[in-house]
Amino acid sequence: MRGELETYRNKRRFAETPEPKGAKGRAKGAARRYLIQRHAATRLHYDFRIEQDGVLKSWAVTKAPSRDPSVKRLAVEVEDHPLEYGGFEGTIPGGNYGAGTVQMWDAGTWTPQSPETLDADFAKGSVKMWLEGERLKGGWALVRLKSDRGKPSKRNNWLLIKEKDEHAVPGEGDANMEIDASVTTGRSLAEIAEGKTQWTSSRPVSRKAPAKPKPRAAVTAKANTPHAFLPLQMCKAVDYPPGDAGWVHEIKFDGYRLQVSTGGGRATVRTRNGLDWTAKFPELAADAATWPDAVIDGELCALDAEHRPNFSALQAAISDQATGPLVYFAFDLLFEGAEDLRDLPLSHRKARLQAYLDRIARGARKRVRYVDHFGSTGQAVLLSACRMDLEGVISKKLDA
Repeated sequence: MRGELETYRNKRRFAETPEPKGAKGRAKGAARRYLIQRHAATRLHYDFRIEQDGVLKSWAVTKAPSRDPSVKRLAVEVEDHPLEYGGFEGTIPGGNYGAGTVQMWDAGTWTPQSPETLDADFAKGSVKMWLEGERLKGGWALVRLKSDRGKPSKRNNWLLIKEKDEHAVPGEGDANMEIDASVTTGRSLAEIAEGKTQWTSSRPVSRKAPAKPKPRAAVTAKANTPHAFLPLQMCKAVDYPPGDAGWVHEIKFDGYRLQVSTGGGRATVRTRNGLDWTAKFPELAADAATWPDAVIDGELCALDAEHRPNFSALQAAISDQATGPLVYFAFDLLFEGAEDLRDLPLSHRKARLQAYLDRIARGARKRVRYVDHFGSTGQAVLLSACRMDLEGVISKKLDA
């Protein structure tokens, strides 16, 4: 199977579009790249790309990928793209093929599950792979659909399917999959559209965040015991959320802000002022004791029948010592192991937090949820929160 770029080049006017013309081939011995670019073209879709034969084999996936193995996403095979496209984030001008904004939604590497039969698997239309991305991990399969006559469809329609493994999330596979934030710059689609085209590392093999500042030295010599309390950042109450670029917005949860520290098979739960409340929440502490060593910032809530935070129910649960059903909404990662992350931008810390939570065994993460953020205007997020009868929004700078 040989990758070709003639179709790609014929569709584009390179004097008008910032997309690369493409000439590079794969470096010998280098890991195969994998990426997904969220593409706000005529319709929002997700361009799934894997490096093979010196090009990026590409599929347009109609919806965000699902980590639920029972959910199959339509993936329409499109023309091969050059390897340089794996670092492209920006806006394709109107009037050009694929006009719209492109966001680096995921990046990493892929490994064929059967490398010795890979060419035959592509020809047959059944390719199984292992992904190591920031957002997608584990076993995945691309399966080409057949026509009613049993022959491959002329439209080259495939299905993207999550395989059953420790990274699968049955029943909740769509959770956090429509994240509007670049894994390389942290920008939303709107922020990318307002800004300039940016090029990022075209080979994100190590999963390290690009161009990040050096973290501070750990405040403790031991990474295998819970950290001491870390002072928390507090927000300022304002009438309206900021509308400037570089801000993202989270739902404000009506609960208790708690810092969870884990290490060496132990966990401590502290209030925003540093009081030790571990004994008040034994179920959360027991779960957290099994998590990798870290310091997490979040909000503990009781949810009503419509899954909205209810502060009165939270107080009643604590009073009645019925804290098992409470949910911890995690929104920041301050330490991971002995590494102090507080000098890193929020966009990097949240990417690290999501990857951290994905590593927790399913049984031990039933009481913790990742808090997504929105790159829309703060006013739009606030109006949505009001319509859902939520407490408000928290606005944060991506580089904070």
